Amino acid sequence: MLNSKLKGRLGPPMWDGKETIAEYSKRADLKESMSLNLSSNVTMELVLIPAGEFIMGSPDSEAGHFSIEGPQRRVKITKPFYLGVTEVTMEQYGAIMGENPSHFSGLSNPVEMVTWGNAVQFCKRLSQKTGKTVRLPTEAEWEYACRAGSKTRFFFGDDLKKLRKYAWFDKNSRRRTHPVGQKKPNGWGLFDMYGNVMEWCSDWFQDSYRDLATTDPVGAGDGKGRVLRGGSWWDDEDACRSANRFACAPIEFAIADDNVGFRVAVALK
Repeated sequence: MLNSKLKGRLGPPMWDGKETIAEYSKRADLKESMSLNLSSNVTMELVLIPAGEFIMGSPDSEAGHFSIEGPQRRVKITKPFYLGVTEVTMEQYGAIMGENPSHFSGLSNPVEMVTWGNAVQFCKRLSQKTGKTVRLPTEAEWEYACRAGSKTRFFFGDDLKKLRKYAWFDKNSRRRTHPVGQKKPNGWGLFDMYGNVMEWCSDWFQDSYRDLATTDPVGAGDGKGRVLRGGSWWDDEDACRSANRFACAPIEFAIADDNVGFRVAVALK
């Protein structure tokens, strides 16, 4: 068994591709989950995402593939982090921001009508409140966490008929959001990675992965919009694929959409 000083010099271990999150957290000597107190009666649950490697993007042969999802490349995430088990809800957003901008109703539903600037401000305020480093996930972190070790179109495989068990999308959403956590999670315990609302990432959007970093990538230095991932209640099956990506203007006062929200990450110190 490595002592703590040696482990610190070597850095956190990489996920072996087979371990459960519980098994990895034990080997890495990290907590399997984290709970943040947003107010006296509102909390947020996050799960540990291990350091590891994956193939980012989709092959030309994948059904629904767009050129902006490539070229595929092997990406390494060298630092474990925590990611929200669900999208940020209206209740959670209101506890920190003091308002609810959403078009739809339901405190357990994901907050929407949120610009990239709104999401970043939420993270800043939650960081100040909790003393944690709360931020939006990078696009690479988002796809890595969504895939949870899978290499198929969806984290559950390629069978479109199964999507209804995991996501609210155009075929079953009744054209609205739904309470988070009602569908089945992925292998790492994350709910609504597909559908309900698209989720902001921290990266500037580029229309190709060519020449971008492959170790802890944070995207390009600038661009015309920020990345959105995961598809929404309004989108079809192809938009909910693990590799699918969108771009939207990040301007803080831009018009927001009722199918756009976010989930947060917490960095290890």
